[in-house]
Amino acid sequence: MLVALPCAVMSAVAYGTATAVQHRAAHRDTGRADARGLLHLARNPRWLASIGGDTVGLVLQVVALATGPVLLVQPLLVLAVPVALPVGRMLGGRAPTRGDYAACVGILGSLMVFFVLVGDPGQAAPVSAGHAAWALAAAATVGAILLPAVRTAPSTVRAVVYGALAGAWFGLVGALLDAVATAWQRSGPAGLTHPDGWVPLGCLLTVGAAALVLTQMSFQVGDLAASFPANEATAPVVAVVLGAALLHERLPLSLGHVGAYLLCAAVVAGGTVQLARGLSTTRAPGAGQSRR
Repeated sequence: MLVALPCAVMSAVAYGTATAVQHRAAHRDTGRADARGLLHLARNPRWLASIGGDTVGLVLQVVALATGPVLLVQPLLVLAVPVALPVGRMLGGRAPTRGDYAACVGILGSLMVFFVLVGDPGQAAPVSAGHAAWALAAAATVGAILLPAVRTAPSTVRAVVYGALAGAWFGLVGALLDAVATAWQRSGPAGLTHPDGWVPLGCLLTVGAAALVLTQMSFQVGDLAASFPANEATAPVVAVVLGAALLHERLPLSLGHVGAYLLCAAVVAGGTVQLARGLSTTRAPGAGQSRR
C-alpha cells in the first residue's frame, strides 16, 4: 500500500491535468460529435500532450493496481476532479470559489470514510477468460442500447450519457487491469500466454480504447460540467462492484455499509458537479458561448 496509494494519487494528478487540456482542445460548442474533429485532434499538439499525460496516469495506475486492491486504488482516481480545477484556471477558467473548496473537502472526506468502511479488501483473485469476455459483452450491450437512444437528445443529455458510459467502461478497465496484473504477478510473462491472461488483456485494450474515444465525444458535445462528473462518478462505482464480483475482493455489505457507500457516492458526485462548473467556463480557442 505504500506504493499503491501514492501511485494512485499521482495517477489522478496526471489524469486530471490531461482531462482539463483535452476538453479545451476537443470542445467546439457545436453540440454534436464529429468524427472528422476527432481525427483532427491527432494533429493538435496540446491534445497530443494531454494523451501523454493520460499515458503517465495509466502507467501509475497499473503500478497502483499491481500493488494494491482495486477497491482502494480506483476510488482515489476521483481526485482527478480537484486537480483539474487549477489546471482549468491556468487555461482561462474562473478562480476557485468557496463552494469549490468545500467540494474538495467533501470529496476527500468521502474517500477517507469509504476507506475506513472497506478496511482491508485482501488480494484480488484471477479473472477467467470467460468472465472477462462476459464483462466485455455486457459493456458492449449497454453501449449499444444507450448510444442510439440518446442520438437525437439535447447536447447536455448526450454529454452526460457519453461521460457516464465512458466512466463505467473505465471502471471495467480498472478491474481488468488488476486482473492482468494479478496474472503477471503469479506467473510472470507466461501468465499472459494462457487464455486467463491474454483474454482479459485483450478485453481491457478493447474497452479502454472505446472509453477513450467516447470521452472525447462527450467533450465535443457538451460542457465539462455535464460529462466530467458523470464520468468520475460512475468509474469508481463500477470498479468497486466489479472488484467485489469479479476479483473477489472483500467488500462489507451490511445495510449500514451500503447506506454509507451511497452517501459517499452522492457527496463525490455533488462535489464533481460543483468543480466541473468552474472547468466548463474554460473556452476552447474559437469556441462560442458555452451550452448548458
